[in-house]
Amino acid sequence: MPYTIRAIIFDLDGVIVDTNPAIESFWKNWTDKEGITLSEPLIREWVHGRKVTDTLGGLFAHATDERKEEIRESAYLFDQSMNPGAITGVVNFINAISQLQLPIGIVTSSHHSRMWDMLEKLAIENQFTHFVTAHDVTRGKPHPEPYLTMSSKMDIPASHCLVFEDAISGIQSATAAGMHSIGIGNNAAMDDLLLYGAKDVIPDFTGIRINQRTFTTINGIDFTA
Repeated sequence: MPYTIRAIIFDLDGVIVDTNPAIESFWKNWTDKEGITLSEPLIREWVHGRKVTDTLGGLFAHATDERKEEIRESAYLFDQSMNPGAITGVVNFINAISQLQLPIGIVTSSHHSRMWDMLEKLAIENQFTHFVTAHDVTRGKPHPEPYLTMSSKMDIPASHCLVFEDAISGIQSATAAGMHSIGIGNNAAMDDLLLYGAKDVIPDFTGIRINQRTFTTINGIDFTA
């Protein structure tokens, strides 16, 4: 039986824009300097979908305040220099669902200006109806506040929202808010994303097709708008 949805919501990094390889490389450079082994589980827990302050607290709790500030400033400068491309298939998918006149939102731990710059580069900034960024919440993912805030902005019950997320913290946040979610990730990430509540996991947006108002994943999970 298909899940019924009335809105579609996207994370930004790793879901719309392909920033994850560069982000992982940045944090590995710093963990190497600090003698920390940045394993895949640590990346999934403390890097993707997290605010910089969360990553600092999770990976660099031992560091002095001065060192943390140095890393924070480095992260800011790195972030400003990024120029990522799109996740495979996402632009076509967003353009297609916009024709269905469904509310489309973004919930991101990023700041609004950074998000907007990235959407403009992909020429999809006008396809979205609602945004929740770092400025809009006091508690970031994995807390449900970001997705509950989006539900309130859209005036749509959380149970009727479909979320696309690539990070454990994002899946946790959406699930805790009562939303359905699809994970974006490779086979290594699949088990964790499913464990924390994703209904399915696809490698990118070629892994989901639209037939009229039904969205079907490559594994046969249906969502009907």
